[in-house]
Amino acid sequence: MKNNKKYLMAALAILGLFLFASCRGGATPQYKPIQGWTGIGDILVWPMAGLMWVIGKSVGFGYYGLVIIIATIIVRTLAWPIYAKTNDLSLKMQLMAPDQAKIEAKYEGKTDQESLQRKNMELMQLYKKYGVGLGGCLLPFIQFPIFLAFYQTLQRIPITRNPEYKLDFSFLKGNFLGIDLFRSRLDEPVTKYQTWGIIILAALVGITQIFSQLLASRRQKKAKAEAEAHIPAYRRSQPTDAQKQTELMMKIMMYSLTAMMVFFVYQSTAALGLYWLVGNLYSTFQAEISARNSKKRLEVLRNKIK
Repeated sequence: MKNNKKYLMAALAILGLFLFASCRGGATPQYKPIQGWTGIGDILVWPMAGLMWVIGKSVGFGYYGLVIIIATIIVRTLAWPIYAKTNDLSLKMQLMAPDQAKIEAKYEGKTDQESLQRKNMELMQLYKKYGVGLGGCLLPFIQFPIFLAFYQTLQRIPITRNPEYKLDFSFLKGNFLGIDLFRSRLDEPVTKYQTWGIIILAALVGITQIFSQLLASRRQKKAKAEAEAHIPAYRRSQPTDAQKQTELMMKIMMYSLTAMMVFFVYQSTAALGLYWLVGNLYSTFQAEISARNSKKRLEVLRNKIK
């Protein structure tokens, strides 16, 4: 975990650059209709668009808002195993924390090359014992291509409403609580209702994202307190400098990602705001379900490690 800071920074930079490249100019006309082969991105866009077209023709009853809600729930549910693996990683790190603290304390203040090598070897053995690796830390980013596909699909559907296209979305009704999901706040005709609707969506996306992260942080602190309840206060493990740096980077990443989400909802079609809002609510529900099962899962992992 020595390079956690480096990997988190790299991931954040890649995310920002990719989204910036995807949203360059902030207007829908830069995107191409979903037809034929226009690039490697269509590998994921076509299945996503096909799913939304089928939903719209069936259980979505032709309402774009309902299509987005149903598609988001389906895609997030299919990605649940990735989330479960990430949750397992957090539980393993929770189990590993006391042993890691002992190693950190053992080599505290030792900066010679031999001591650092021994420390790294012991930490590597510890990670191996508990099944913690870099691959697990990067699991959340496996969902990134899914997000990109959904994002690109939502931006390209408004200009894929023509019977000439294989996937004709002209049958969809874009009105959702008075907001036109096909349009951004910049598209003509510009109306105050559309502008304020997108502003409200962007604000709700930011609020639900931060709320979800704060709940997660609160659950982690509660779990740690319960795990150390039987240990005297003076013997409880204290976070190392490396752990503090990682925690700081995670917070920076969380708030930076939230700010980017709000910005892109503000700049994009209203559909993106609805997608992220539903996604945030679903993620909060998902985390709550996992939290309720964490104690049982913790015991299962503890028995496996023994």
